[in-house]
Formats: sequence, C-alpha cells, structure tokens
Amino acid sequence: MKTLLFGNGINIQFGGTDNLSKSIILRAIKNTKEADFPAHIIVDAPSLIVSLLGHLFLQVREILNGGYDSYAYTTDLKVCLDDFKWRYSAKKSLNVATIGFEDYYLLYDLMCYKYKIKNPDKYHIREALKCFFLYSIFNKDRVNQIYKNYPAKLNDFFNVFDELYTTNYDNNVEVFSGKKVNYLHGAFHIKADVYNPDSMRNKMSDSPIKDCIVDDRYYYLYSNALTTYSGYSKMFSIKQHGDANSAMEKMAKAYQENEMIKDAVNAWEKDANEIVQKMAEGIKLKLSDSSLEFKETYPIKEFAAISDELCIIGLSPNNDTHIFNMINDNGLLKSIIYYFYDSDEIAVVSQLLNNHRPEFINVTELWSQYR
Repeated sequence: MKTLLFGNGINIQFGGTDNLSKSIILRAIKNTKEADFPAHIIVDAPSLIVSLLGHLFLQVREILNGGYDSYAYTTDLKVCLDDFKWRYSAKKSLNVATIGFEDYYLLYDLMCYKYKIKNPDKYHIREALKCFFLYSIFNKDRVNQIYKNYPAKLNDFFNVFDELYTTNYDNNVEVFSGKKVNYLHGAFHIKADVYNPDSMRNKMSDSPIKDCIVDDRYYYLYSNALTTYSGYSKMFSIKQHGDANSAMEKMAKAYQENEMIKDAVNAWEKDANEIVQKMAEGIKLKLSDSSLEFKETYPIKEFAAISDELCIIGLSPNNDTHIFNMINDNGLLKSIIYYFYDSDEIAVVSQLLNNHRPEFINVTELWSQYR
C-alpha cells in the first residue's frame, strides 16, 4: 500500500505566491474594501475585522517579551506559546503579514483570556476571523483552478499511490487525477454539521442554524475547513463528533438499563450548566431515534490505519504536529519519504518522527521531473 500526504506546498508550486500565508493575509485585508465582500456573512462593518487583526498584531511584542505567559492556562497553550516565541523572536522585523495566518488564532485566544472575552462573543468573533481568512484562501475560486497549471505528466505521479490524503481545502488533485482524496482538515465543498438543517446538532432546541444566514453563493464559508493554531486544537475538533456519538450511545443504553443513570439524566435537564442540559437533551434525542448521530467528516481513523509506504509533500510541521504524531505512532508503516523545501525541516521532522527513519529528498528534485 502506498499513501501520499500533501499540503499547501503543491499549491504554492503550481499556483504561485497567491497561496503563501503572507498573500492570504494581505488579500484578506484588501478584500474588505471590495464591493462584493460578503459582509452579511462575515461582519457587518468590515473595518472591524481589520482592526481586530491589527490589534492582535500589536500584542506580538508583548507576547515575545513574556507578557502573556500567565494567560497560557493549558499545557497545549503553553507549548504553542513557546513555539510561537521561538519562531518569531529571531526575526529582525515583523509586520502584520509576517505572522502566519493560523498563528492569529493563538493571539486571539490569549487576548480573550487577558480581556476575559467569553462565549458567545468569543465564538462569534472567532468565526468571523475564520471566514475572513477562508474568503481570502478561496480567492474567488482561483484556488480551485490551480490544477489547470499541472503538467500532464503529474498524473503519472498521483497514479502511483493507492490512497491520497491532504490538509488542503481545495479539490485540485481530485479533479486532476480523478482519484478520491481524503481531506484531513475538511474541504470547501463539505458543509459543516452546524450548517446542515438535518444534522443532529440542529435538531436540538438551541438549533444554531436558526440564527444563521446561509448564502450558498459562499458555500465555502460554511464548510468544515479547520483553521486553528495547534495540532491539539485541530485533533479536538476532528474527534469531537466521534467522541460525542460514542458517549451518547453509551449513555442512551445506560439510561434504558440503569435506573440511577435514568434519574441522573432526567435531573440534568434542569441543571444550571448549559452543557449538561445539552447532554441530557442529546441522550433523549438518541433514545427517540437511534439512527441520529453527529456526522464524522474527517477521515482520521482511516489515516491512522495507513500502512507500508508513505510520501509527504508540501506539508510543514508547524501547526500540524497532530498528524506527525499519528505517523510516528503508526507501527504499520515500513518506509517514509519526506520531501523538504527548506533543509531546516529535516531536524524538526526527524525529531517528530523519531520512531521511524524517514528518507529526506529535496522537493525541487521531484518537481523537476514533472515540468
């Protein structure tokens, strides 16, 4: 079995600098001044999201100087903060566009802790920031047209593999190769459960879609695309529906078989904690219709079971350590080839995949064969 895992590097190679993080941020700012900017979905006053971005950037120096250390309340947040400081402290100059767009989510979470911004405001502002970036990445569908720049010979490369996985949101490789691609971090064409009127989430009393404007012209803004600053956060989102399904299945069964559990769940319906109330409601829904479940749209279980040979192309270890951890823990893999763009990646990837002995090849050698 041969598996290919690819990331944004392939878009940069064949789609140019439009797909760099720097370009995504600058274009996101510029987009807010365009007449067709979907303000009715993202934010009524587009200048507000630009102001937020600027305010987040203004925190960077204080963060690098340790001013936000006390707000990193979790182990994962502390690790991400240390990594952020390590990556940016050595840079001689910084501007809004030199900060990776996913790193802005880290800045946002830290600022929320500092200024005590809580849900639902924290959630809604974060969703606006996410759509602000997704709109720029989509780039008026130009990101889905990159395959038109692929040389015909590139199909020979994709045909070698039995399975294809990506962290990208676009469908270029799927359209070009005609092969199924598994989208580990979601895709523009896959709708998020929260925007599906028939989903279990929207069958609950506080159905979030009731307060949403769903404009299918901008379908990609309602997708299951994951954007966050750490592998832990991404993995939490990826596994969330599967874990919820498992918990509700067990609790629904226990409700039917154990009187104590039944009494407890009934009491949860009046609990002061909203999350506990939702849990009780979900269990009751499951009891009324056993087929109801949260849809799992991230193929993480399938990826955990890959075997034999793995090739990794255009995937940076930054922000995606969860994927490298899964690869490192996979005892079914016999060989790994990592195509690097920057030689500095070799040491980082070697450490992340220390249970294996990956082979490192300069990606320019690969692309030179497919011109």
